[in-house]
Amino acid sequence: MNNFGIMSLSLDHENHYIHQIAKYGRDFGFTIYHFVPSTYHPFTHTVKGKQYIPDSDSWIEAEFPVPSILYDRCFYHDDSHSIQCKNIIQWLKKQPTITFLGNGLPNKWKLYQILCESELSAYIPETFLLQSAKQINFQHLNPVIIKPINGSQGNGLYFIRKQNNEILVRTDKKEKTIEKIFSDRVTFNKWLDQLLNRNAYIMQAHLPLANKEDQPFDIRAFLQKNPNEEWNIIEKGVRIGEKGRIISNLSAGASIFPFEDWFQTAHFPLKGFLKQEMEEILTLLPSILENSFSALFEIGVDIGISPNGSLWMLDVNSKPGRKVIMTAYPHLCEKLYKAPILYAAKLADEKRRNRDEETISYRNNL
Repeated sequence: MNNFGIMSLSLDHENHYIHQIAKYGRDFGFTIYHFVPSTYHPFTHTVKGKQYIPDSDSWIEAEFPVPSILYDRCFYHDDSHSIQCKNIIQWLKKQPTITFLGNGLPNKWKLYQILCESELSAYIPETFLLQSAKQINFQHLNPVIIKPINGSQGNGLYFIRKQNNEILVRTDKKEKTIEKIFSDRVTFNKWLDQLLNRNAYIMQAHLPLANKEDQPFDIRAFLQKNPNEEWNIIEKGVRIGEKGRIISNLSAGASIFPFEDWFQTAHFPLKGFLKQEMEEILTLLPSILENSFSALFEIGVDIGISPNGSLWMLDVNSKPGRKVIMTAYPHLCEKLYKAPILYAAKLADEKRRNRDEETISYRNNL
């Protein structure tokens, strides 16, 4: 049996998804483990976590050697535990006996620097690395959006607009949108600089990405590499947020719809051309990313459409969630649960063949 490890920052993270993956492990010759990278012991090269037991469809606590094939589902923040786990994973990636399903993408700023020089530059909002509140010039950009370079799921995103002599700041929390009004630039700068001292942020012009009912929406496209190393567009789903919200975040109550159902009733100019542009983006993106960074296994792409029909790539994620696609297309659930195991089986077979070739080469040289 081959060992397949799934890593997350907590053993409580993505439990349902990880459990569903584990159910297919034995069919493809895998023992499945789930662990947190910070449990790695440098002297024994072991980690602590859970092992899946197929006969009882359950997990047991266990300590085990680091599995030879790893699936990284760690979502990092700027806390000390995230940094510790990230450093350990970077070390594991350098070990010749360990193979990752995908190597991940860098932060939003590094990603922007590559994409804005690529064939997809026309779809990338102009972005600035925000290091000081003084950089915000409301005469040139108003309103603006700022978001942490390591953020995900819309966490830490702020909408900022100058209106008359006041500055309005809004952010979405799960329960509601929170607003704060600063009466002058000095107090606003003090607040923002304190925020920038805690996290690195990027800044973009705010794009009008809401429908006629003032509901924010975006399109989530899910791409995955099959065992033949071919990229497939699995599906596209649409998230429509609550009226007045900044983003269409699922945790903030957004609704989910199949793309085609939504697109048929949407009112945009040149709809046929829009679909062609989307296909172009999703076809070109994987090779651009893999040529600039490392090999990937899956990609989530968030696309916005402005009222005039302009397409914008809002976010690219190498560890995408699946809720949008699974909710909009329930028949795809089994395929998505099985995909990591199928790709891991392909990697395990490659490792075995490489070992066999090395053995044959060694014997021939004796």
